[in-house]
Formats: sequence, C-alpha cells, structure tokens
Amino acid sequence: MSRRTLMLLLGSLVVLAILALLAGPGSRRDNDEQLLFPDLKAQLNDVSGIIVRGPGNQLIATLKRSDARWIVAERDYPADLGMIRANLLALAQARIVEEKTSTPELYERLGVQDLALESARGIQLEITGTRTPVRIIIGEAAGGSSDMSYVRRATEAQSWLVSGRFNAGRTTGEWLDRQLLDIPATRIQSISISHPGADTLRLEKAAADSVDFSIAGIPAGREPSYPGVGNALGALLAGLQTDDVHGREALGDNPGKPVVARFHCFDGLIVEASAWRTPDGTRMSFLASIDPARAEGPDAPALDAVRAEAAAINARLGGWIYTLPGHKTEQFTRRLQDLLAPAGTP
Repeated sequence: MSRRTLMLLLGSLVVLAILALLAGPGSRRDNDEQLLFPDLKAQLNDVSGIIVRGPGNQLIATLKRSDARWIVAERDYPADLGMIRANLLALAQARIVEEKTSTPELYERLGVQDLALESARGIQLEITGTRTPVRIIIGEAAGGSSDMSYVRRATEAQSWLVSGRFNAGRTTGEWLDRQLLDIPATRIQSISISHPGADTLRLEKAAADSVDFSIAGIPAGREPSYPGVGNALGALLAGLQTDDVHGREALGDNPGKPVVARFHCFDGLIVEASAWRTPDGTRMSFLASIDPARAEGPDAPALDAVRAEAAAINARLGGWIYTLPGHKTEQFTRRLQDLLAPAGTP
C-alpha cells in the first residue's frame, strides 16, 4: 500500500470518527432537547394531581390521585382515568416542531393568551407531584392537522407548535368518569314510564331476538308514528353517559314525585331511572334490583350473576344525582302520545 493511499485511508477514518461522534450522543441530546418537557416521562408515576383552569383563570377541575384511583375533587366523584392518562402521555411525548410567537399581542391567533384574560381561549394544565414543575397553556390544534397543537409554557413568553393533540376538558363534567350503564337493547324485555298522576307508557318485546318493541294500550283509531318507534327507548341504557353529577342536595328540600322509567331485562335485572324537574334542569338517579318474582322462583340460583351486577350498579351510582344530555332526558320521560301518529292521520 502506498504512503498516499495510507494517508487517505487514515483521513477517512478520522472523518468517520468525527461524524460518528456528532451523530451519536449529540443527536440524542438534540432529540431530548426537542421534548417540550424532557424530564416529565420519567416522573409520570410521581404525578399526584392536575389543576385545570380556563379563561378568566376559572378553576375547572381539581384532579387528585389516590393510589390507582383519581377523583374530581369538586364533585368527590371518580375522574376519567383514560382522559387523564391520554393528556399526561401527550405532554410527556410532545416534541417541539416549530418556534412560534413570543409577542403577547399575537397569542390570540394560537389560543395561548394569559388565562387571566376573560377572552382567553386556551386551557391550562398544572401538574403537581413532579420534581420538575409543569404548567402549560394548551391552545388551538394546528389547522389541518390531527396531531399538532399550539402551546405555551405558562411561565414563558415563547409559544410553540408541538406534536400531539390534547383533550383538555373545558367543563368539570368532561373530566368525570361519565360512563353510567351499558345494557344493550337485546337484554330489555319491557319498559314502563310512569308520570305522577298520569297514565303509564308501556312497551315490551316478545323475545330477546325480537327487533321491535310493541306499545301497549294504544287507543282505538290510533297507531304508532312509525314502525319501531319504541326502539330508541329500549336502547337508552346502552352506552349511557352523564354530563355532570351532584349530591342529593341538588334536588332541593321538596323535589316532588319523579317520573320513573323501569327497564325489565330478560335475565331478571331491573333498572329504575327516576327523573325530577328542578329549576336547574332535569336531574336523574338510578337504582338496580332483581325481579322479585324470579328471585323467589326455581331459577333463583341462576340469578347470582345478575344479583352481583345489580349490587355493583348500586355501589357505583347509588346516592348520586346525574345530569344527562338533553336528548336522553327527553327519552326517559316520554309519554304514550309522544309515540303515536296524530289523530286522524291517514
């Protein structure tokens, strides 16, 4: 090998070594520095709470962790664990894509204004329990993107475009564990909705594999407004969610008699939904039980699983008063006339 060839080879090795040094630890540092909160991922198990604030510095929710359980302190009710986990992971994994404005007058375009302003559009999350403070204003999602958002660390002027889309609830109710019941229509055998001092709407299915609920007690000359009009009532308990939750005091001192909707299942489960009309809107409660006729009969031992289900429903929902989405509340308080075609319809 000639001296010239040897020198060229040694030079190439030196260049490669330099490039390796630059591409190795240096690039890892660069990647770490691109994280919005570089230390957060290693501290996720230390998170003990999240304080959520909205425009005007309004307190939306105080989320507190106790072992594996999270509650919304304002309601003393279980929080949405999936929503909390998703937001924490989004923060821990958020990478800086682009530097944006540090001029307060331009924050409005990104939705990252100071939360003290009533006109602010962002949501602030303050993470407690970690060694490294985390206080972030989450602004708008980037236009045309499903995985990028505008944010600003609350103690800094600089705003950023980061990877990740956040689901920071804007109301206390959005941070609750909103799932109430999930009983499919195929389990429902009959439904009765009783209004105080008025007639009772009754629907039933002949068998579990029947498609439509039939309406009992239709007056002569009247008919359902369309085939299967009662089926929506049969599906009311499937994937049922709440908008908000309250203690019993939400009913006031004299709430009066409620509208009561009873759902009887083929397997013996009964779910009773009571609805009170209050000055603040319709409020509801739920109570589960076992069909007493079946509980005393020969198939009583087969009801053990259903009895356990009823106990679990009561342990979770008993004692609470719920606010449901308006369209759901209307369904729980239907009358017979609501399901019939107008009189004289050809």
